[in-house]
Amino acid sequence: MIRTRAHLAFFAFGWTVVAVVLSLVLSFTALGFAPSLRNAIVAMAVPAIVTPFVSLLSGRMMMRLHRMSQKLQHAVDHDALTSTVTRQYFFDKLQSLDGETSSTILLIDIDQFRDINDSHGHYVGDIVLRETAHRLINNTRRDDLVARFGCEEFIVLLPDTTPKDALHVAERMRATVARTPIRTSISKIPVTVSIGIGHLGPDSDCKVAMQEADDALYAAKTAGCNLVKSAA
Repeated sequence: MIRTRAHLAFFAFGWTVVAVVLSLVLSFTALGFAPSLRNAIVAMAVPAIVTPFVSLLSGRMMMRLHRMSQKLQHAVDHDALTSTVTRQYFFDKLQSLDGETSSTILLIDIDQFRDINDSHGHYVGDIVLRETAHRLINNTRRDDLVARFGCEEFIVLLPDTTPKDALHVAERMRATVARTPIRTSISKIPVTVSIGIGHLGPDSDCKVAMQEADDALYAAKTAGCNLVKSAA
């Protein structure tokens, strides 16, 4: 696949060499003997001049198609508002875990989000959603996954993570969101999140881990919000 200018140059050079060799072979075959130096030069010159332009043009088209395909795939896999991945992408990745290591699921809910929408409007609510997602993503590793799970809910997959480490991550996320009010066009809005933790051990059921996270989140909400609760 042609992805960079270096790939494009190599693609053009490779096809030029192939075209020149084929032209010489066809000249030799057509004449039945080795062509003269003049004929050989002509046989090489034509493909050497024409092929780079044709291959560069086709290569650029392939690059554009590849970039368009990447953008389309990104749009399919990501939530347009928060830039987190979609539920479908999240669960596809969850199902693909090797099952040999312990992983953790964090179910996160923005506290009193409906009140924010009712008091300030959906435009401000969107800003809160976007900034909250940004803060969550900034507290994850490269292999972790943050998804938009519902209107004001997010779900996080922490592969190869112990319950103890997951608790530290969840507490850091909670503190990061609560530490600084979110600046909007109307005012600075204090925002907190409640987090429930479910554990996915080797050969355990994803549905069980999801239910654990959901029950833990409910416990965090009923205990007063802005809390982290674990199923363990």
